[in-house]
Amino acid sequence: MRLKEKTHRKFVEFFEKISTMYQGKDFELAYSDIQRETGAASVTLKRAIQALAEDGVIEVQPGRNSRYARFRYLLATPDLKDNSPNAPSTEIHEPEDLSNHESTRYGGVPESMTEEVSELIQLVDHLKRRVRNQEMAIALLQDRLAEIEDKLRKR
Repeated sequence: MRLKEKTHRKFVEFFEKISTMYQGKDFELAYSDIQRETGAASVTLKRAIQALAEDGVIEVQPGRNSRYARFRYLLATPDLKDNSPNAPSTEIHEPEDLSNHESTRYGGVPESMTEEVSELIQLVDHLKRRVRNQEMAIALLQDRLAEIEDKLRKR
């Protein structure tokens, strides 16, 4: 099963972006979220995920239900591989020594803290997008319900 190059590239870039957001760890996504972000049809989505898994780009496992799957991006960038839990660490961090050994930014804020804040901002933005999408879905369902109620009243 072969995908068009543009579609293949789009999905690889999407999974790379999400993997970066989760720092190279496994992540669970709804198929609908992937479909929304990539703009692909559901059939294309299934084919793309299967093709990427066969190509060794991602690893797919069942998620919490049939609408979700757990993914692992296997083509991690070098800086993500260095931060993976399996990579040997040459640094030893003790809680009391963190402020003395880490480089600081923004007036004395540790660099790792700014990275954590940026990760939290990304997660909040992702949640905001999901909430907006759910609000739109609810609005569409309410409109449809109103149409059905109008038809019932006319009868």
